[in-house]
Amino acid sequence: MSDLRFRSNVRTAYMALISILVIGAVTIPIAIAQLEIYLRKESVPLRRTLNTIDDDLGPWDRAIGEDGKPRQDTIFGMEMIEGLGTDLYLDRYLADGDRRINVHVAYYTGMIDDVPHVPERCWDANGLTQSISPRIVDLDIEVEGATLDGSPVNRATGEPYPRVDVLNLGRPVPVHLPVGDAQMTVTQFDIDDKNPRRKQVGGYFFIANGRMAPSAGDVRMMAFDPSEKYAYYCKIQLTYVGSIQSGEPDDAVVDEFIDIAEDLIPRLLPEVMNCLPDWPSIETDAARAGAGEEIEA
Repeated sequence: MSDLRFRSNVRTAYMALISILVIGAVTIPIAIAQLEIYLRKESVPLRRTLNTIDDDLGPWDRAIGEDGKPRQDTIFGMEMIEGLGTDLYLDRYLADGDRRINVHVAYYTGMIDDVPHVPERCWDANGLTQSISPRIVDLDIEVEGATLDGSPVNRATGEPYPRVDVLNLGRPVPVHLPVGDAQMTVTQFDIDDKNPRRKQVGGYFFIANGRMAPSAGDVRMMAFDPSEKYAYYCKIQLTYVGSIQSGEPDDAVVDEFIDIAEDLIPRLLPEVMNCLPDWPSIETDAARAGAGEEIEA
């Protein structure tokens, strides 16, 4: 059998393709580095564990369990943690008189390829019936003592970070709050076929690289910005169960939920931000590194 031979023009094209691939393999990473494009995000550790969040938030305190004692934080099993996608979380029940709500905070950083579960997917998968479709609502949030005086600005938006003092071991520590509009995605589900007035409402928002985001799509745009070397996001979710009274509209429990959220979030948010990375510091360190300065650990 004769040897298989390619014509010279085929060999030339083949060698040209090989050369392009080799050159690309060398030059593309260099170009990406020079343009400061980061396809792989580096992780950012929490400053404090989430279970250090204060459980005394003004009128809100730990809910009382069936044993008459303050209910302890929920500890998930391995299967639940695997579904959650992180073992950095807080799941706590708080109460203010007759009002009772579940607070869930989950933290993600590093190589993130998805956004965590949200009520409209989880509860539907668990057999609950959605009675009001997810919608983004504006929140009237005002954190007591927050100021913009002398605050750094977010590099992506140019907005100044609000700053507020949070007590750490009895000492006030300045904490930067996230920038952006205070919005959350809210969904309502039926939880009892025998009692259709009983409703479960879930609302959530994200904090991604120092910015607030009401939806998973917004998180992808913020935390996965190719110009950012580091990335994190945190989901804050509130869950409330209530009943529609006779003559009330179908979204009456949603209105109750929003009133609770607007009361609780201004007290909760500074505590959460005290645990999350201080993004203004990260932006400052990244700018120094770009200028050739050494970043402090």
